[in-house]
Amino acid sequence: MSEAYDQPLVAMDALPVRYRDERLEFGLAPREYSPHERVEALPGVLLLAGEHGTAPVLRALRTKAGIPEVEVRLTRQLGWFDGTMRDPRSATISLASLVLLEADARDGKLRWHPLDAVPPLPFDHTVIVRSARVRLGEIVWRDWDVTRALLGEKFTSGTAIALGAALQAEPFDRPNFRRWLEGTGAVRVTTDTTGVKLRGRTTVWEWND
Repeated sequence: MSEAYDQPLVAMDALPVRYRDERLEFGLAPREYSPHERVEALPGVLLLAGEHGTAPVLRALRTKAGIPEVEVRLTRQLGWFDGTMRDPRSATISLASLVLLEADARDGKLRWHPLDAVPPLPFDHTVIVRSARVRLGEIVWRDWDVTRALLGEKFTSGTAIALGAALQAEPFDRPNFRRWLEGTGAVRVTTDTTGVKLRGRTTVWEWND
């Protein structure tokens, strides 16, 4: 005799993030259907049979926020969220992912908010966004792919310092920032300032490939 089990659904929620003009922002899109119709939320979809990897996250971003994959720099799985009351429709587990976008990516349906000022959100999306900020602070100077996706191919010392400040992650003394950053071996100083917004005298960096 077999037993019947109520299996929870699996939601794939995308958390779009960009670093633009020294502002760290996350994107929300108005929901089209109930519950929470027309309320801003993270773009999300239910996992389909046979889907795996980043495919459902990119599908959520494309169908719910109007952002094509070409404008995605990097994705990183954030974690799973299983609050018992997170979705009024059914028991649902969320697998949330950071989606780091080009600084000048199209907005699509996204509405941008400062990552350090999270408004009340439906489901448990407030928890997801706050967790993401903490996680980014933990990895921004260790996971160089994430750092690169946020800062771009070239960046100034001021831009990098502002990013660390936004995430409360500064593993360096500001007066010795250049020495610290050179010591990581991840980047080098460059005189090519093409595409870089300069504000006064500053050092410009590019990545060591």
